[in-house]
Amino acid sequence: MKFLITTAIVLLVVIGLKAQDAKTILDKAAQKISSYKSIEADFDLTMENTAENIQEKYSGKVYMKGNMYKLDIMDVVTFFDGENIYSYMPEVQEVNVKMPDAGSEELLNPATIFNIHNTGFKQKLVSDQNNEAYIELYPNDLGKNFTKIGVLINTKENFLQKITSFGKDGNNLIITINNVKQPAEIPADSFFTFDTKLYPNVEVIDLR
Repeated sequence: MKFLITTAIVLLVVIGLKAQDAKTILDKAAQKISSYKSIEADFDLTMENTAENIQEKYSGKVYMKGNMYKLDIMDVVTFFDGENIYSYMPEVQEVNVKMPDAGSEELLNPATIFNIHNTGFKQKLVSDQNNEAYIELYPNDLGKNFTKIGVLINTKENFLQKITSFGKDGNNLIITINNVKQPAEIPADSFFTFDTKLYPNVEVIDLR
């Protein structure tokens, strides 16, 4: 009996250490990003369904400053000024205005993606070798539309390389970050605001 109790304690300690290691690795990557005054990043967004052999890949670019961002992906330019989200579609000369919805946009929100592990997830370090760590995040809220999120980190550079959302419906969303840097010139706050005066012919659809 004493042996079983000791073994159980050891296992709990090991599990606890692994969880702490996962958080430490993720926190280091988040801290590195937060040390930048602003961020410019190029990335690829892949939507896949392995069962149906479907894979669609798009290239994108994002600028970030504090909790503001400007995101260009799939022919839509999204501005977030810290309060409202403006989704501008140049092809149809239309912009939709809405309030941020943390629940439905947590993976695609550049302002929170680097610190997503601290927003309601259990963390598990799956592997850590050759300067790469793979960590899985399991949501505390089982009502989410995904089962887990996989995060790949370069532990030598504390650089987030890839994040994958595994959808319950078999549709996975993969974000591969190709490079991250601090722009030579820090963008002004107005850079992250959709100015209707600059787009006089654009129809504004207010969904707030």
